[in-house]
Amino acid sequence: MLFQMLDEVCNRIERMDIAAEVPRFAAQLRKMRPSLKSELKAQGIAVDQHEKSFLALSAAQITVIKGIPAITTEMSKVLQAGSAEPAYRCVLAASLAYLVQPHDLLPDDLPGGYGFVDDSLLLHEACALSWEISGDKARADEKRKIFQFIFIFVPDGKQQLFQNAISGLAMTLNIMRSLDPMLAEMTTQTLIANPMQPITPQGGAGAVPGSSAFGSQFSSYPSGPRPQYSWRDGNTMGVNFPGGGGVATNGRDIFVL
Repeated sequence: MLFQMLDEVCNRIERMDIAAEVPRFAAQLRKMRPSLKSELKAQGIAVDQHEKSFLALSAAQITVIKGIPAITTEMSKVLQAGSAEPAYRCVLAASLAYLVQPHDLLPDDLPGGYGFVDDSLLLHEACALSWEISGDKARADEKRKIFQFIFIFVPDGKQQLFQNAISGLAMTLNIMRSLDPMLAEMTTQTLIANPMQPITPQGGAGAVPGSSAFGSQFSSYPSGPRPQYSWRDGNTMGVNFPGGGGVATNGRDIFVL
């Protein structure tokens, strides 16, 4: 059931036309993130460049969303191979089950593909955890920079809810590692057979963040420093993160710095 539903969601994403969806995504971004306009203004982005900035950021995020099918394919291969540790297989199953649910933190039918912002966050965190487990810190860090870029699009007032959801993946990994591997495998098989059953990828009120770097990285959000935006040569927008590093976009591609 899970893999059939993944095919349906991925086919929908693959049919998205970036050029056609960008204006709709940007309009939804203005609606869901009204504070972004004041952030751009406060950081020296001229008012006559705001529309250009929204469109460039939106195009880059849709490009990230268009990468979901490739990530899903790799995660499905690991899940079906059955060779990964049971606790991580459970995290993969939970992440993929979240993807196929149409009404999660952001309904999938929001205009311009905006409803896949939360899904791309969960999947990039799952990928980062995978590279951490394998010992490849560089690739884990790269996924986390993309994660920080995606976090820009989280609706105003919902940052804590999303932070809890991300921390929940690492918590699931830690909890499942502390239990009998058979229990993790049983949970995984249940999610594969019935991915539409209610799942809660978030830590919940009072939950202690897991080992994910995001648990501490966003602990002060939204009161902490925000990403810094700047246009370079008039063609490329750079986004620098408070903890170092960043990404750049030319409105088509996204580059990790």
